[in-house]
Amino acid sequence: MSAEVGQKRSDVHDADVPPRPHEQVRAFLERSTPSPDPWTADIAAVRADTRERVLAVTGVPQPVVSVEAIDADGVAARLYRPTGTERAVLVWAHGGGWIHGDLDTADGVARALANKGGCAVLSVDYRLAPEHPFPAGLDDVWTAVEWARRAFDGVAVGGDSSGGNLAAAAALKARDGGVEIAAQLLVYPVLDSTPDTDYKIAFRRRYARFAGRPGFGPDTYRRLEHIWETYVPDPALRASPYASPLHASSLAGVAPATIITAEHDFLRGEAEDYAGRLRAEGVPAELREYAGQIHGFFEMLSVMSDARHAVGVAGDALRRAFRHLVDPV
Repeated sequence: MSAEVGQKRSDVHDADVPPRPHEQVRAFLERSTPSPDPWTADIAAVRADTRERVLAVTGVPQPVVSVEAIDADGVAARLYRPTGTERAVLVWAHGGGWIHGDLDTADGVARALANKGGCAVLSVDYRLAPEHPFPAGLDDVWTAVEWARRAFDGVAVGGDSSGGNLAAAAALKARDGGVEIAAQLLVYPVLDSTPDTDYKIAFRRRYARFAGRPGFGPDTYRRLEHIWETYVPDPALRASPYASPLHASSLAGVAPATIITAEHDFLRGEAEDYAGRLRAEGVPAELREYAGQIHGFFEMLSVMSDARHAVGVAGDALRRAFRHLVDPV
């Protein structure tokens, strides 16, 4: 069940209240085996493992009218059309810590968003680190945005996790360049490279054990530290706004945002901070938190009822953003 921020079931700083996972989360974790540590395993093995896990939880692909391979000015992408007459498009960047994920792992979410949003979805196969560090992934997403602006009457950007980071950075880049973006859809986005915020320190301590998993908090902290080091090897660049959107001196003028978070997520704090800044600087921002949920739930369409609900929330936001360009439900 989702809630607006301020109605959270618990707080990461409350060490006296044990974190309680959703029953579907507990069941999922109980049958899951550990993933290889990305800082020790071969990158190909990490990517193969992640691909297998994601495809196992996305469910039967929803039908759409067409799926087309696109060369978006040199960037590989996949265009989903729910009806074939779309005038608006969501440029979608998949998650995966900037190091894994691909068009196939994003397929289930892209189809569901196209159907719920009533718009086309352009899923971007952006370059990955460590082979292609910052700003390669952002450059590819931005190239896709520019292609989409020529092909459609309205464009939004979105993504989950590291893809949410790329979407938020693209929205900033659009603001800076005077490019109109209808909306930004950020699903548990990575927004702040700062390693030791109060929230992250508290999370590491409170989630030392979670749902029967020892080391959950410290392991999560180490993974995030590793993907930042991989995506932006130069520490001096990590605080730049296009790498860490929360560090932008101003967010005024960026596209309206819908931000979806999970209660038991290491990234929840920075998403809440971002929503607060957006609102304080005059940008409409809807923040939806899913109680009991974990990072990654949005793509688990076959095992998490909250995933299907959250996709509906995202679809409603897209229909509002494109209200003059999409057919009514």
